[in-house]
Amino acid sequence: MKRKRVLAIAERQELLDYLGEAITAAGAEAELWPGIRSLPAGPVPHRFVFWAFDGRPDAPAALAPRLRNSAQLVAVVPQADLGSYTRLLRAQHCNHVLVADSSHFPALTIIAGKLVTGDIFGIEKYLPADAPVQLTRLRDFQGRGRAIDEILRFAEEQGVRRPVRSSIGQVCEELLMNALYDAPIDEDGRQIFAEIGPKDRVDLSSPRPVSIRYAVTEEAFAVSVRDRFGTLQKRVILDYLDKCLHATRQIDRKTYGAGLGLYLIANSATQFIVNVAPGMATEVVCTFDRKQAKAPLRMLSVFVHPGTTAARQRVG
Repeated sequence: MKRKRVLAIAERQELLDYLGEAITAAGAEAELWPGIRSLPAGPVPHRFVFWAFDGRPDAPAALAPRLRNSAQLVAVVPQADLGSYTRLLRAQHCNHVLVADSSHFPALTIIAGKLVTGDIFGIEKYLPADAPVQLTRLRDFQGRGRAIDEILRFAEEQGVRRPVRSSIGQVCEELLMNALYDAPIDEDGRQIFAEIGPKDRVDLSSPRPVSIRYAVTEEAFAVSVRDRFGTLQKRVILDYLDKCLHATRQIDRKTYGAGLGLYLIANSATQFIVNVAPGMATEVVCTFDRKQAKAPLRMLSVFVHPGTTAARQRVG
């Protein structure tokens, strides 16, 4: 079978080699170009483009007119703040932002592999092959509490530090509440629990089960939560994050709801990955640095099932 060609762009040779190696490790064929000015004139035919650049939020605009509608741009940039990442992701083609350094080589390979194969789901992709994964399913608020207790007990037994466990617990709480009560929709696409207050939701069950998976490695703790609705969109994620980033007063749960949850996740995890098959399932995968409770976010990534192009997930 012919390998898929992936375009890699970087002005610095070491970054270009870095991209090429990661793409090749994913089983694809890397076409390397030393900067966007070196590209041949005319439209860029590749569906997948990896670009290492300085991280300026306006930079993708220089490349966007030459990309096909279904193209996906992976931005490989220096470490920056959450606001910089969200501005980059506002570009129509840019669904993936990650920090360029040698420790994130596996993440680049994972992204390339998911893009070229279309196999986007699974926490296992972010773990060593021999890492055992724990699984719990639930449908209600009481099950959510039991699942979080179970995860935190497991993390403590595995020697995860208390501050990191605190972040893990908070993120699990947010992910499960979103999956149980924000994701469910009826046949007309309306949120089932939209008009029901948080206090009243605790006695209600989600119409479809939610699953949570988690695992530990020498360096990280990983957790994923999957619902069976597939309603989360990149535009909604970015709108929520921007709303919290630019809040002029203290952020509270009543005003920001699910948006506050996504914001807290982005400020706690080192990797924040959203996998969506529209109308079928949403999976959020988060990883945490076991040694550093306040480790910065190093990857923010949104995968959409291959049947839905990136261009259709508008960001406005």
